[in-house]
Amino acid sequence: MEMEMEMEDAAPALAVVDARFCAADAASLAVAKTLSMSGSDFAVTDKASGALVLRVDGVLFSLRRRCVLVDADHHPVLTVQESALLLNTRWKVFRGDSTRRRDLLFTVTKPSVIPLHKSTRVSVFLASNDAEQACDFRITGSYHDGACAVSLGNSDTVIARIDRRFSVVSALLGKNAYAVTVNPGIDYAFIVALVVILDEMYYQR
Repeated sequence: MEMEMEMEDAAPALAVVDARFCAADAASLAVAKTLSMSGSDFAVTDKASGALVLRVDGVLFSLRRRCVLVDADHHPVLTVQESALLLNTRWKVFRGDSTRRRDLLFTVTKPSVIPLHKSTRVSVFLASNDAEQACDFRITGSYHDGACAVSLGNSDTVIARIDRRFSVVSALLGKNAYAVTVNPGIDYAFIVALVVILDEMYYQR
């Protein structure tokens, strides 16, 4: 099965957001989500040290949901925004706190129809890929079963894994927890943005 594949240590270094988020070693992150008055808050910590790495304050619940991912020093890293025309099926990610077209980094889409067997298949297109005929990355697996993999294009090269930790109590409290493993040289801010978008796409409130 695809989800049983080993992560490829030989995957090339890749900076989608910024090279400073490409660690020499595999990054093991914990992403914790809680509901707040402003929306959904996400805290991203290094699993080994417990140090805060990134944070998202308030995915706003409105016609167009939007949030800003900041680093440990509260500097804006990227902005995630839902498409107003294709609700919850298309999200755009921009550099810093911008939403201007020239600052677009990538677009994340999922099929508008409900997938069979609760499978997850999400496509990621870099800003330079205007035609969107073939995805630059894809997320496959099953969000509902708690395990997804991020791959390069339509290849079997896995660059990150996203595992959702589920409990009845956490669901009732509006909390979600994810364990994220990112290959060496792969932009972990990019992967965290995918976690936030997956949560918004698939988590049933």
